[in-house]
Amino acid sequence: MKIRLLILALLSGVLSACASHDNGCDNTLCRPLSERHHLTIWWATDMRNGAQDYSQVPVR
Repeated sequence: MKIRLLILALLSGVLSACASHDNGCDNTLCRPLSERHHLTIWWATDMRNGAQDYSQVPVR
């Protein structure tokens, strides 16, 4: 019985490590916001230059 639990635990650990992780952020809570000295500009999908979906511009 203990061997089965050990095998199950090891197998689930290996499978969870192989799962793909999305590093993108679809939630607005984890995206950077504009600050006092930086304006954050969010680009539409067709206006992006590469994978980055925002730019930060200094404000004077």
